[in-house]
Amino acid sequence: MVGIALGVLGLLCAVAGLFLINGVSIELPGFVLGGLGYYFGLQGGNRTGQILGIVAVVLSVISILISGLMGGPQ
Repeated sequence: MVGIALGVLGLLCAVAGLFLINGVSIELPGFVLGGLGYYFGLQGGNRTGQILGIVAVVLSVISILISGLMGGPQ
């Protein structure tokens, strides 16, 4: 249950980071929460928590890459 909750929180942070150009500060917690959600899902044998954690981490990485490309050097 903890893995699902952390995965959902990480997913929310990752999705919010997709809509913010300079959202690296919100994407990093999404990355960490997604990783923790995966870990707790793995420890508890909860497949849903694992999948949510993986999706949150992947979306956070994509969001960081997009904000890095759109922001450009200053």
